[in-house]
Amino acid sequence: MAEGRKFNFPPTMTDEEIERVGVLVSEVDRPVQPPLPRYATDIMPPGLTEEEALERALQNSPPRRPYLHLRRSTRQAALQVCNGGTTRWNTQASEQADSCVPHCRLVSYFFTHRSLLELASAKQATEKMPPAMVRPRKTSAIALPAGGAPLPEPGRRVPLSPFDAYWVTLPPVRRVFLYRSPPSLLPFTGVVGALRSSLERVLPAFHPFAGVLTSSPDSQELSIVLPDGEGACSVALIEAETDLEFDRLVEEYDEEALRQLAPDIRRDELPAPVMAAQVTEFVGGVAVGVAVHHSAADGRGLWRFLEMWSATAAGVMEGQSWPVWAGPQPLHDRRLVRFDGDDDLARLFLRQLAPDFPRVAPKQDAARERERRLSRRTFTFAASAVQRLKQRLAAAVNTGMPPSTFAAMAAHGWVSIARARGFTDDALVFAVFLADCRAHMSPPVPGAYVGNCLALCTASLSGSQLAGPDGPPMALLAIQEAVAEVKRDPLGDRVRWCTKFAAIPPGRAVILAGSPWFPAYGVDFGFGRPARVELASMNHDGEMVLVAGREHGSVQASVAIAADKMTAFRGTFELECDRASAMPVSESE
Repeated sequence: MAEGRKFNFPPTMTDEEIERVGVLVSEVDRPVQPPLPRYATDIMPPGLTEEEALERALQNSPPRRPYLHLRRSTRQAALQVCNGGTTRWNTQASEQADSCVPHCRLVSYFFTHRSLLELASAKQATEKMPPAMVRPRKTSAIALPAGGAPLPEPGRRVPLSPFDAYWVTLPPVRRVFLYRSPPSLLPFTGVVGALRSSLERVLPAFHPFAGVLTSSPDSQELSIVLPDGEGACSVALIEAETDLEFDRLVEEYDEEALRQLAPDIRRDELPAPVMAAQVTEFVGGVAVGVAVHHSAADGRGLWRFLEMWSATAAGVMEGQSWPVWAGPQPLHDRRLVRFDGDDDLARLFLRQLAPDFPRVAPKQDAARERERRLSRRTFTFAASAVQRLKQRLAAAVNTGMPPSTFAAMAAHGWVSIARARGFTDDALVFAVFLADCRAHMSPPVPGAYVGNCLALCTASLSGSQLAGPDGPPMALLAIQEAVAEVKRDPLGDRVRWCTKFAAIPPGRAVILAGSPWFPAYGVDFGFGRPARVELASMNHDGEMVLVAGREHGSVQASVAIAADKMTAFRGTFELECDRASAMPVSESE
């Protein structure tokens, strides 16, 4: 009558701490071969009601996802239900547990009611907050210098454009950068000091990031405001620590861990902070997490900030006291993207996207969210695989010119997701993506502009077309035509940006985001290039996000799709491009 659950107390937990939760411990001081069994017991006192016993069981029972820094094989479970209505937790040490945690403590619980464990598990499964894997140590406010040089245009109030208002209800963009610790790396306190000092130097050039996203109820306007006063404008920098296994997080996708490695600045109602950062100490590594509200910057603006901050931090690590950024200074003045009717368009977007403005949290279908179970994989396409894909598509469409890397990867992702989801009917499947409008506005917008300057693009083909042998070249031509339309008139369809996306039937949209030119692996804060870069979360069933890969010319594609469709997607996505060159580096379900 045995099932199982095996778990380990953290090695840093003292006997006194364990004793406080009513558990007696027996342990072996040093690893031996074969490993000796270790166990302990806790007996429920007689006379407890079922509710009292349940409460005690929950206090003393292990967390639902115990200690993810251990490898999967050390987290297997063993539950024995004994005669007489007693439920018993039993654990045995394994050789791998001995090698991973030399002084682990193992525990057995005896419960007085057969149903207690089921009740406890049900209660834990409905808890809103997952177990904390990352522990904050300290939060600092990195403020704009007081009494220094005047802020660049437009000063302490930045009225946002319709391009910005379009993103007001979306979650902030949250990126996590994982770095291995080289032998020459400073102690963690030195790393934090370098990041803090460099952020202080860079922040005046990105002063809206230190502000607050606010609303004007009377005029239905959206602005970033930088209040007056000492320390009033600042960015939160969180210092944290974790026992998570660094190498496992580099090799495997763990969404909950990534969520905790990036700060959460989302607010259901304005005002809301524009930016926060977090630095987390691992054994053998460091994570830098950044969260920025999408209304303050688009992808191009965010990566410009990350490049400038990391270059300045690298200079600080080398002892340089002068600015090391040689590129053009960032621009935030929204007058650079003005056009006739822009104020009316911004108010239209706010009415459509946030009808309860300044409340900006979209309404969620709780039942649908619970039912949705997404799987995520991250693929890296070598430069040679990208070139072969482009050559194959160019030959198929017979245009004489290879497509852009984005167009080729977007077409490949669109077709692969549609086929994996079994779309073979004549109903339309939509590809939804964004196009940078800076060079196509009149007059053109400087490349150093940080705010949003993106147009929504959609392309559509039937499921049967995408599933057919001509699906890839047809998808490429549809994407190229949507891009060409934006280049001809970037604002031509602006009034319908919200409504045309909302009109797509549920489940028939494929979201294509990011860019193969975003330099994810070039963000070096002075301790080397990242071992891995990921978004903290992806929430759409049928979504692909692109960044430049670690090696020159390579592309990293992160994909989220329903868990039962991932195997089919992987077969199409890899086979069509080259199994040897499109290697999945992670998975989560």
